[in-house]
Amino acid sequence: MARKIRDASWLENAADEAEPAEPCWLCGRPLGKTVDRFHPIPKSRGGRDTVPVHPICRETIDANFSASELVRHAEGGIALTDNETVARFVKWVANKPADFHSATKAGR
Repeated sequence: MARKIRDASWLENAADEAEPAEPCWLCGRPLGKTVDRFHPIPKSRGGRDTVPVHPICRETIDANFSASELVRHAEGGIALTDNETVARFVKWVANKPADFHSATKAGR
């Protein structure tokens, strides 16, 4: 015989806490179930801070920028979306669901 749970409010609260509050750092869409933590300044270049991104956004960044290019963008305050390829990607992915995933073409 299974035990009855008298107070199941913790189950409902756990579902509410699972929703991420931050949007994706690159595209600004709400995050889905899978979230990558990305270093805007690569760890190899001394970066420690991470930001949440979709896996497809992470793949796009990795395909279009080297570590030294990411550092130049961060130091110069230049948005990654100033890159034409990334800007087209952000525009294309804007209406996709949060957990959307597709193969990313090799950039560079």
